[in-house]
Amino acid sequence: MAETREFIARDSKMPISCYFSELQNCNEPLFCDAIVEIMKIDHQRFPSNSNETPLIDINTLTFIRPLLQSKIDSCQTSRELDLNTQVANLLPLCKRLAIECHSAVKSRNMEDLMSLKMSQLHESVWSSTKLFWLCSEDAVERIFSLIYVTARLEWIISCLVCRRLQLKDNLQSEEVRDILGRDLVQILQCILGCVKGFNLKNLTWHGFVSPSNIPTELFSLLFCSVLTVSSRLSEHKFQTRNSLKVPLIQNLPSAPKISLSTCQNIVKNSLLVHKDQLEMWLTLLQHSAHLWNSSVPASDHITMVTSVNVVLLQQSLRKLWVVTSGSNPTRCSAQNTEFYITLDEIFSPSCNSDDPRPAASYFSSTYSKCQTDLSSENVLISVLGSGTFHALLDLFVHGDGLRLRDKLSHCECDGVDVSVSHHLFYLSMAILARFCDPFIQNSCSDLISFYDSYQHRFHPFCMMIEVVKNVETISEKLTRFGEEVDKSGIDERKADFIEKLNVLLKVKNKYCVTKPSVSLFVGPAKTKYFSLILEIFKKIEMFSSELLEVAKTKFELYKERKLRSRQRQNFSTLITALPYFTKCIGLSRTFLYSSVNHVENLTIYDFEENKSFVKFLKGSLKCYENLVAVVGLSKWIEIGGFLVTFLNDWNNLFSESVLSACSEV
Repeated sequence: MAETREFIARDSKMPISCYFSELQNCNEPLFCDAIVEIMKIDHQRFPSNSNETPLIDINTLTFIRPLLQSKIDSCQTSRELDLNTQVANLLPLCKRLAIECHSAVKSRNMEDLMSLKMSQLHESVWSSTKLFWLCSEDAVERIFSLIYVTARLEWIISCLVCRRLQLKDNLQSEEVRDILGRDLVQILQCILGCVKGFNLKNLTWHGFVSPSNIPTELFSLLFCSVLTVSSRLSEHKFQTRNSLKVPLIQNLPSAPKISLSTCQNIVKNSLLVHKDQLEMWLTLLQHSAHLWNSSVPASDHITMVTSVNVVLLQQSLRKLWVVTSGSNPTRCSAQNTEFYITLDEIFSPSCNSDDPRPAASYFSSTYSKCQTDLSSENVLISVLGSGTFHALLDLFVHGDGLRLRDKLSHCECDGVDVSVSHHLFYLSMAILARFCDPFIQNSCSDLISFYDSYQHRFHPFCMMIEVVKNVETISEKLTRFGEEVDKSGIDERKADFIEKLNVLLKVKNKYCVTKPSVSLFVGPAKTKYFSLILEIFKKIEMFSSELLEVAKTKFELYKERKLRSRQRQNFSTLITALPYFTKCIGLSRTFLYSSVNHVENLTIYDFEENKSFVKFLKGSLKCYENLVAVVGLSKWIEIGGFLVTFLNDWNNLFSESVLSACSEV
């Protein structure tokens, strides 16, 4: 089946050198002036030795609820204000609170901080020492901790409401306000969950942070907020929710190893590394080297290293996208607090450098110019090569893939396997190395070549092929079983089945396709299309495998004459229909392969309008669902009759819909 895995992608790379001068000049500040102004903390306006009553308990480093609530109430002229206005009004109070927190934290040494009895949740939720890095003297360690803590805090709050929503949405729920208190929730909104506040969650996980652009006081404010969350949670029953799994990349050869010194040379010389994030990259190298050399690496350390790598790589890819798309260099920064250039847009098949919308909007039904507004091809494919691009899509985009950024930023996974972290790291080095001087490129040419030849693992069509192979194996077994039954003298095939077989074979010859080709990109419409196909084949796989097992069992009983009259009749009907059923499986694949070659312009509206081939797919799925329902009810005594009904339904769908579908697409 390997020959079917063909994708249309441009392998001829653009001359990378032509982008070197633009990349060298593209070093916009990560934060725009508006964000810098929000982050600025005026110590003269909020002196740490203020005579006002402190809002934080120096012993527990947690907020004093009555005092904090009264201060927040005095900041708000009305509780009916919208969230952005509320947060804007709270900024001065948060800045004063940040100074108080920093003063309180500085009065304790690290040993004292780590000995604080946070709550009964300490071991189950904050067992990692990465939390205490928020108080570190090392600016890079504080950023690393920020990446870890913001995701972990989102997970804790989502556990309170038992639903997977974004942090900003969960913070607005009544359940969270009732448990944590309205005062603490509003402080968290100001720190993490609102574009008019510090907005640390989004700025961090979209890759805009650096050791120099976040005041130290804000780390102390976040640390004390986390302690207060833990303290207030200890008063309530807290139940963790199940996390998603990050799939492994099966059968992936190990990437060629390069030394730590070579990695350091790559990072120091690559034009994709933002100057404000160089120190973070170098620290990441040290942590990664420690990880690879450890015989039993700690799970939280793997997660942190992988998370930091995702954050930094995202900003490097954004910089490359901005330059190759001819976009305004300011889009490389957080200039627009509403729409960052995200991975969604970076990996879009096309780009419109004048359009500030995220790429996902091009596939949204709320826009009338769906898929027609894209002005130019995404040159990133040609610059990086399809192999490297496939690797990135597998890691970040494909629904059945790893979706690393989404799962890590929302803390939706229990951890990351070290092989995944290793793969991401060397892929990052291969990408950065392309934009170094020729000497460094040559020193890691094997690594670059390794990712040039990367084969996709999670493209929807690739996933479909794996299921199809399983179905074909079962179909072959069914055919062999039918031949075995024939030799035993059961041969009651009726003329109408033979006639239907002949009709389907003619259709097969007309639309036979053995090597479908699929584009590199799969938008939401084609994703729905492939999802339907996958569901159909999964139902076929489920039904066929159980049908085979039951047919074998019934056949033994038939030979031993242990079936009653009606059971023997049903079994004869089942055997009569088997050859036709196996042909239906083969023709399902034939048509699906044929239609795959014609879905390049498929839009979401085709599903709403129910074009013929969409009707066929939905009808086919319903047919197989009915059969699986029979399996679930264990009505094997009636399976022969159900199978005949299914075959008639399927034949009607095929003959009425498929012929017109092929002409439509």
